[in-house]
Amino acid sequence: MFCVFDLSRRLMTKLALVLLACIACGSAPATTVPASVPAPVVSGPMLTGAAHWADSAGRLIDKATFAGDLQGLRSAGLLLDQALAAYPNDALLLQYRGYELYREAGLLGTNPATAKAELPLVGQVAATGRIRLLESLAAEPLPETHALLAMTMGRMIGLDQIYSPTLGPLIPKEMNAAVAMAPNNPRIWLLRGIQSFYTRSEYGGGLPVAETQLNKAIELFATDNPTPPAPSWGKAEAYVWLGQVLQKQNRIDEARAAYNNALSVQHDYPWVTYSLLPSIERR
Repeated sequence: MFCVFDLSRRLMTKLALVLLACIACGSAPATTVPASVPAPVVSGPMLTGAAHWADSAGRLIDKATFAGDLQGLRSAGLLLDQALAAYPNDALLLQYRGYELYREAGLLGTNPATAKAELPLVGQVAATGRIRLLESLAAEPLPETHALLAMTMGRMIGLDQIYSPTLGPLIPKEMNAAVAMAPNNPRIWLLRGIQSFYTRSEYGGGLPVAETQLNKAIELFATDNPTPPAPSWGKAEAYVWLGQVLQKQNRIDEARAAYNNALSVQHDYPWVTYSLLPSIERR
C-alpha cells in the first residue's frame, strides 16, 4: 500500500521543474522523481510521460479511496496538479483530477461531528471537479469522464438546489453519452447503478433499477482488463453498492454475500469490514 505523504512547497516546485525539464528534452520523468513521490506499479510495458503520471495517480486514488484516506486523496491531487503543469491538456490526467475530486467530495462530510461545517467545502470540491472534467472532455471525450461529470453535477444539486435548473437537464445527457460511447464499460454501469440508488422511481431510478445496473456492471467487470493507464477502478465497489441495494430490500443473506464478494476482490476494505457487514449482523 502506498504511504500517505506530504508535498512541501519546495518539493512541489522541484517536481514541477523536473516535469517541465523532461518535456523540453523529450524524456520520461519516471527516473528523476524525488524519492518521496511514489513510483507507479505498472504491469506490462513501462509507461512514460503523462501516461506514467496518470497511472501512478490512479493507483494512489484507489488506495486512498479504499482506506477512506482523505489526505491520501489530496496527495494524489497534488501529484496530478504537478503533472498537469507539464501536460496541461492531457485528457486522462484531467479526468483523474476530476475523479480524485469526486472521491474527495464523497469522503468529506462523512463524519457526523463535522459534516455540517464541511458542506461548503464539499460544494467547492465538487464544483472544481466539474471544471476539471469539462476540461478533460474538451481535450478528448472519454466515457468515464461523461459519467463522472453526471455524478458530480448530481452531487452539486444535492448540496444546493440552485444548480437544479441548469445542471439537472445535463445529467442524463452526460450519462447517456457515456453509455453510447462505451456500452460495455463496467464503470459506466456502476455509476449508473449508484445514480439509480439515489433516484426515486418516478424519475427513472429506484432499487430494482439499481440492482439490474449493478449486476450488469459486475458481469462486465468479469472480463474487464484495461491497459494502464486507462481507468480500472470499481470492481469491488460494484459488489458494495449491490449489497446496499439488497440490504435495503431486506434480502440480508444476499447482501452479506455481496459484501463478502467485495472483500474477495479487495481484502482491505474498511467500509465493508467495519461498517456494512456489522450493520447486517446488528439486525
